[in-house]
Amino acid sequence: MNQRMPTLSPRLSFGPLSSILRAALVATTIALLGGCANMANTPPSSGGLSSNPTDNQRAAQINTQLGVGYMNEGHMDVAVEKIKKAIYYDNDFAPAHHAYALMLDRLGEKEKAAREFEKAYSLDSNNSDLDNNYGTFLCGQKEYTKAQSLFARAYGDPLYKTPEFALTNSGVCYESEGKPDQAISQYDAAIVKQPGYGPALIGKARVYYAEKKYAEAANAMKAFEANNRNTPDTLQLAIRIDRATGDQSALANHVLILKGRFPESAAAKWYDSGAK
Repeated sequence: MNQRMPTLSPRLSFGPLSSILRAALVATTIALLGGCANMANTPPSSGGLSSNPTDNQRAAQINTQLGVGYMNEGHMDVAVEKIKKAIYYDNDFAPAHHAYALMLDRLGEKEKAAREFEKAYSLDSNNSDLDNNYGTFLCGQKEYTKAQSLFARAYGDPLYKTPEFALTNSGVCYESEGKPDQAISQYDAAIVKQPGYGPALIGKARVYYAEKKYAEAANAMKAFEANNRNTPDTLQLAIRIDRATGDQSALANHVLILKGRFPESAAAKWYDSGAK
């Protein structure tokens, strides 16, 4: 059975590096278990383990899909219940352990999440989605060397469909480690793979701003805006860059968008407070 799992797609964010890691590395996109169509169509009707292993595998698949869906909707209590049920039906079903690791990480149970990532990896060590997600988790724990090795496995896989995800996550991880040059290199590589890729472009803008390379930051922001819609966080970064470059026209435009589209956002309140 083909055991594939969620991938992480970086979000757009600006703020302290701890916040960048939480926001830029934890968005899940689900592409789950497409190779299991030959299984039985229903789980065991009794609610317990079946004597037919295929029934148990199908039950694990269904409960994993349901759990991931509930996780993405924010219903973590039901999500955890479904994933535990999936593991009950088939403890060797790697996607269930992978999804459970993501849930535990989101719930702040880091030690348990680490154990579930290790379990998933022991069952499916040739999965670039898992490399990317496990690397993301390890980066959040400041295990940078191991995280970067997993990202490299992911974006170096010629069959991996979204290498820009892993490259961008690698860049954010280098930011967290205080290595801006390496971060920019990874963001550039992500943009080569996927021209106009927003998270990589905003990453470049963020790094250049932090390094006081304001002209480069403004260019990266313009490239981002040519291909992507702004969010409150990206507008906050844009306003900071505009203030640094002295571009009053761009500043007025970004403020107008922020106040018009996102008047109740934290970024709008930040602007109203006069914060730099």
